[in-house]
Amino acid sequence: MEANQQANKPKTLQKIAYVSIPDSTDLEFLLWDLQDAIAAYAQLSGTALPRPVDLKANDAGSVADGIVLAIEDVADDETLTAIEQALERFGGTGTRVYAAIRAAQEGTEQARGTAVRLHKACERHDQLWCGGVAICAGSGIAALRHSPRMGLLRRPFSEAMDKLVGAVRMGCSVEHAQLLGGGDAGSVNADGMVRVEPALPAPIWHAIIKRLGAHAQSNI
Repeated sequence: MEANQQANKPKTLQKIAYVSIPDSTDLEFLLWDLQDAIAAYAQLSGTALPRPVDLKANDAGSVADGIVLAIEDVADDETLTAIEQALERFGGTGTRVYAAIRAAQEGTEQARGTAVRLHKACERHDQLWCGGVAICAGSGIAALRHSPRMGLLRRPFSEAMDKLVGAVRMGCSVEHAQLLGGGDAGSVNADGMVRVEPALPAPIWHAIIKRLGAHAQSNI
């Protein structure tokens, strides 16, 4: 499933809609991490920061030239309907569409199916599917919010997210951004996604996430 050639043409994105479907702390964490990294790289390079679209505004003209969807890998009918509505509300012809998918640690095939559905939805709306990242870590990843971004726990996800950051900053597909930047384009699968799992074995990973989550709750 190759990206549309138009998606491989870099474009400076002026307005980006960051949409979480459904609302969850894990998905909010992924969007926060992405936006924080985009802002940091913009500051380092002295370039303008794309303006985020106000999702709460009822302005019918709230069109963005880029959309980032944070979604679960279980794309049921209700979720797909919400995605279609987001694409209709914020997108236009040629809008770049990216995704950050939170998947089960062993759910790579399910995440791939979700990416395929997103690609088809973009085609129906004359929008450009540009790929994204599949964070195959299960639930509770928001517990990493206060962990060092390049520490043992977050580093694999941060490195994958940085590939999405590069694509959004260039305004092209994730694969093409890797090619242009001299990165590892081979890490991008046929569906345009970079998949990443924790650096630790599953039992240890889940135990740490559970403990971090419990610690965060006790501090509220």
